[in-house]
Amino acid sequence: MGKYTQLKYLKKTKARVIHQCSHCGEIILAGEYYYKEALIDKFLQFLHARSFCVKCVEKFGESLLAGKNKKRIIQNEKSKKLNDFFRRIGGHHEKKL
Repeated sequence: MGKYTQLKYLKKTKARVIHQCSHCGEIILAGEYYYKEALIDKFLQFLHARSFCVKCVEKFGESLLAGKNKKRIIQNEKSKKLNDFFRRIGGHHEKKL
C-alpha cells in the first residue's frame, strides 16, 4: 500500500484526445467519457495517472485503484487493439525508420 493510496479516487472526464484504458487496453476516442486516477489533495499530482474505460470502472469499481501500476496488457494484444483502431478510422499505422 502506497503512501497516497487513501487519497486516490476516480474522476469522470471527457476525452479531448485518444486514450487507452490502463486495465483492458480498450481505445477511448475523443468525446467519450473515461475515468482518470486523481488525488483528493489539490496540491499533490500524479506524473503517470492511469486512465480507465467506463466498462472497467462499472465492472471493477474502486478496486482498480488498489492495483499496482503494472500494465496488465500483453504487448502483442495492445498492438493488436491499436492496429484495429487505426484500421477502423481508416488511417495507416506504420513505423517509420
